[in-house]
Amino acid sequence: MTYPFTYYLLTAPYTLVWKTLSLFRKKKQIVFYCDCYLDYVIFENVREHLPQMKIVAKNRQVKNELSSHGLDSVLWPVFPDVVIMARHAFHKFPSKGIVKIGTKHGVYHFKNLIRAEKFNAFSVYLFTSEYEVEEAKALGITCAQSGGYPKLDSYWFPDTDKKVEELRQKLGFNNGKPNILFTATWEGSGMSAVDKWCDRLSELTDEFNVMVTFHPFTNKKYFSKIKNTSGVVFLNDPKNYLYIKLADLMVGDTSSILAESCALDKPMVTFSVKESRRLTPNIVKLLQDISFRIDNFEELRSAIKHELDNPQQRSEQRQKYNKIMFDDLDGNHSKKAALKITNVLDEIMK
Repeated sequence: MTYPFTYYLLTAPYTLVWKTLSLFRKKKQIVFYCDCYLDYVIFENVREHLPQMKIVAKNRQVKNELSSHGLDSVLWPVFPDVVIMARHAFHKFPSKGIVKIGTKHGVYHFKNLIRAEKFNAFSVYLFTSEYEVEEAKALGITCAQSGGYPKLDSYWFPDTDKKVEELRQKLGFNNGKPNILFTATWEGSGMSAVDKWCDRLSELTDEFNVMVTFHPFTNKKYFSKIKNTSGVVFLNDPKNYLYIKLADLMVGDTSSILAESCALDKPMVTFSVKESRRLTPNIVKLLQDISFRIDNFEELRSAIKHELDNPQQRSEQRQKYNKIMFDDLDGNHSKKAALKITNVLDEIMK
């Protein structure tokens, strides 16, 4: 496997330090590595079911972002016995003696899975469903297990509905207008439709309450455009489940956040995008089945109205894909993931 250059540069000195520190450690050290705050959001619900562990920030910027959300962290480099991460950042922990546990940083795979060897660098990698595990195994991924999608549990917390209503009042969305949430994947993936609507949202605010959320790696120019669009609410926080639940309908492209809307059985409108190496036929079929597909902004208003008037039209298909993406919707994904991780930790602690 071809690793980033830093892997080869770091391996020898990092491993020497790791082995030295391991000799004097009284107990095994477990950490969770954050490449960005979104990683923690994905993992947050699992953390309470696991032994105490440090959060490790990629750099000072990430540490400051975590701090702004009330989270203590330490800066990389660190030299743990076990690292849990929601990224393929194993080159940051190049010692082969470190046990690496991977989790998804998004729902299912709305893009083609990367090479098997990048998954097999982990002792265990948690996918979101048994169906996805079988797909992974077919590609040669040998460490795949199903851990569900723990972020999903937030939608079924006892106080979630109350928080949604408080948010509705805070935003002034008790005005009788439907609530529309726009989302876009990272434009660098080649599968984003953000350019089809980013400049034209002001045309919709007369009839709809409009909200927008972006992939955290999206070019900042799009952030600026939305922030400067009157009447549009921009969600500058990946912890967005209350906004997703508040939405009556979601508009997107190939962003995996659409799967969360699917889990809530909400109507969706999606823009078609150009064929791409990582856009699989299965994902195109999924989007065709769970959402109203359009090509351009001129089709959007009528598509939104159609889906709002017929919210259950694609409900059966959404239930089908929920089983594929999540196994079930029982609110226990965090416990499921924690159990799989605990099984690995128990072996290490023996």
